[in-house]
Formats: sequence, structure tokens, C-alpha cells
Amino acid sequence: MRLPRRVPWSSPAELEQLCASIYGDENDIDSKIFAINRISAWKVITSLPHALESTLAILVVIVHDKRQESFSKLLLRQSYANAILRLVNGLVDPLQVGTYARSITSIAQQLGIPNWLVELRHASTHEDLPSLDLLREAARQSMAWLLHNYFLPTINPLTNALHSSSTVRPLSPMLKMYRNTMKVVTRDASLVSQYKSKLVNLMRDIERWIAETKVVANISSAEFGWIGHSSVDSIPLDEDVKEVWALEKFCDALAEKGMLVPLSRKKRQYSTDTLTPSKTSIALWDPLIEHVQAIHPDFSYVFCRRFCSILITSISRDDVPQTTETKNDPSYQDYIACWVVWMIQIWREDTPTHLDLKRYVVSVLMKGLGHEVADLPSRSAIVTLLKKISAGQRELEMMTQLIINRPKASVMVWKPDDLEVMKERHNILQSYESFQATSNSTEPAATTSQQISIPGWHAMDENAWRPCPIGVYKENR
Repeated sequence: MRLPRRVPWSSPAELEQLCASIYGDENDIDSKIFAINRISAWKVITSLPHALESTLAILVVIVHDKRQESFSKLLLRQSYANAILRLVNGLVDPLQVGTYARSITSIAQQLGIPNWLVELRHASTHEDLPSLDLLREAARQSMAWLLHNYFLPTINPLTNALHSSSTVRPLSPMLKMYRNTMKVVTRDASLVSQYKSKLVNLMRDIERWIAETKVVANISSAEFGWIGHSSVDSIPLDEDVKEVWALEKFCDALAEKGMLVPLSRKKRQYSTDTLTPSKTSIALWDPLIEHVQAIHPDFSYVFCRRFCSILITSISRDDVPQTTETKNDPSYQDYIACWVVWMIQIWREDTPTHLDLKRYVVSVLMKGLGHEVADLPSRSAIVTLLKKISAGQRELEMMTQLIINRPKASVMVWKPDDLEVMKERHNILQSYESFQATSNSTEPAATTSQQISIPGWHAMDENAWRPCPIGVYKENR
């Protein structure tokens, strides 16, 4: 659950008033000064999002420029350039989250920042200072970008979620290129040195893709690095939400037919004893998986969870639509289960992690299936996976067998004679309790002859019954 974050405005209406003051009339200097004073007051009481900091800096320069105060053109150019430079850097730098550095242009494209603003930032830093007219146009473009990407989404977040067009480049071409390159290397070991640099570059491109996907996660949650360090408080312990989301997308691409699972069913051959993929499949994908695992320690857990979810959704249920990968393709499901077993076995030397992954997979499957585990066929991929994972672990074996071999619950149908049987048993219990009380009591017989009521279920007169919600005790009066 995300914790609430602190914002400088008291209500969305106050932010909407500020937005109207900034963008209402371009020539209204008084409204711009009002906006500057309001943002400056907010800055005194709390730290501002980077978008508001940049808005304040650009507005101050625009007001000075429109007032035509005694500022030299050089000072105006420097002020405009500094405000735009801080805007671009403040948006791009927090999203440089990958292991390998990415270009500012690629991150800016994902954020929707015009490329020429990035070039103007570079020129302002390393080359001749741009002209005043060009900087004025850059300020107008920057304010327009802030309006459509910060103010409007913040005022109306639902509209932003519905119309978000942030996308990431497709991963399938990179995975196919990696697969084809590995096929050449595995067939001829003498070509390893020749294709080594290409494989390294492909792995770096895939890692950059994961970093780009984390940026899309930032955009999807409206976190362009504007809420500062307070966003860390909303992340669960030991888990980066955005990184896990990106790794899940990566696992979904790996699970497509033609990637970890061969496209041809004839190539999906595996050992029924070890329940692991073929040696050819392992040789192709093991280097990439180990590379991602070395950079992202939680990848093995994300991998197992996503692949288990594919097995769960493959069960024919009315409320869960089947995908093209899982529908009527048992060999696909079996091969997915093989990769889960392989992911657990690569941690065999690290015993704690090996056992923890086993328990984790069992818990994911049990929680995802619930009571439907008992209804699975004995040869289904999930049952085979559960038996393979729990083999050798007494605790897991007992739990798995108890759930898989659980007898189906029979539906109780009441008959008219059942109530008479209950009344007869009730009278027997009452008479037995009365006999015990009579034999042990030292009081006169007239007192002990009274029937003693046993606490628990008992027959109730129709006149004494009153309807009430289940779970609410109502004393008879």
C-alpha cells in the first residue's frame, strides 16, 4: 500500500487556480506575479516537485523579460538558458537508472521532451549561447510541456492514466537476434571469440531495455522524479516496485513461443525424471538469464512467479481468458514448468535460496489455484511441478500430498428424517446429563429431577426466533 505523499497545495482547486494564473493570458503580468508569489510561498513551507521548481525559474525570467527592466540581453540569455538546462537535467537525470548509461536523447524521447530542447541544453552548456529569440521560444515550449505533462495530469490524474501514450521499444527483435547468435556459437565453438562482442552488446541492449521499461513505469505512475525522495517511502521493503514491473515485462517476453519455449513442438523434448529443459535450450538462454540475475537479485523470484501465473491461467476457467500461448497446448505448459524447475536448481549450491525458492513456488501455486488444486488432472503440468519441487523435502511433500489428494467435498442434502434424528440425539444427551447430575448431587430429588440444558445447538420455538445477521449473538428474551 502506498503511503500518502505531502504536496504544497491545500486542495486540487488551489493548484487549478495556480495553473489558470500561469496559462490564462500570456500578456497578463499580474497573474504571472501572483503565480510566482504562490509558488515561492509553497517553497518556504515544503520542498517542491522539480516541475514546480522549473516553472518558478522560467516564470521569473519571463516576467523580467516582459517588463523590459534594465537587464542586458546577455543576462536574459543566461537566465533563460539556465532555467531550461535545469528543467531538462532535473527530468532526465533521475531516470538514468540502468546499469549501463543511456543517452539523454533516448530518455527525453520517452518523456516526450522535444529533441531540440535537448540540443539547446547541450549548446548552452558546451557551445555558444543560443540567441534570445530561440531561448524565448524554448521557454514557451517548456511551459507548454509542463502544462500537458505535469499540471493537467496532476489536476486530473484519471485522464492522464487513460490517455497515457508512453511506450517502450519492442523486446522481441533483440531476443530473436540473441537467440540466433547463440545458435551459431553453440553449433561451432570456434566462433565464440568472433561473436563475443556482439553478444555483449546484445546483453547491454537488453539491460537498457529493462531500464527504459522502468522509465515507463515511472511515467505510468506519474512519477517523473518530481516527488523527490519521498517516493522511496512508498516502496515495499526489499522490493523496488518499478524494477519488478520491468522484470515482469521481460519475463513475459521470454515466455512467448519461439523464445524459452521452442516454436516447434518436436523441439520441446525434456527429461521426465529431472523435468528440466533440453540441453540445447539451456545452452541458448543460460548466459542471458545469468547476466540479468547478476544485475537484478530478485529476478529468479519474479521469473518463477510470472511463469507460475502462466500455468495458473492455462487452466480452463470461465472467469480467466486463455491466451494463444496456453490454449490447447499441453507441451507449452510442460516446458514452462521445466524452466521453473531449472531456475530453482541453479541455486542448488546456495541451499537457503534453493529451499526458499521451492517454498515460494509452492505458495504461489497454492494461492493462485486455491481449492481448484484438487480438481487438476494427475498429469497436468502444475501437479507434476508440485511433485518435483516437493520431492526430498518432507514438509513440502506432506503439504503437497495433503492438498492434491484431498477428497472432493460432498454436498450435504437435508432430508425430512434428518431433523427427527437430531431431535432423538438431543433427547439422549439431555437424559444422560440429567442422570449424571442426579447421581452426583446431594440436593433433594425434587430439585435434581429438573432437566439441565446443555450449552450449544438446541431446538428453538418458532415464536422465539428472530432474524439477525450471521455472526451476531442475540440473547433470547
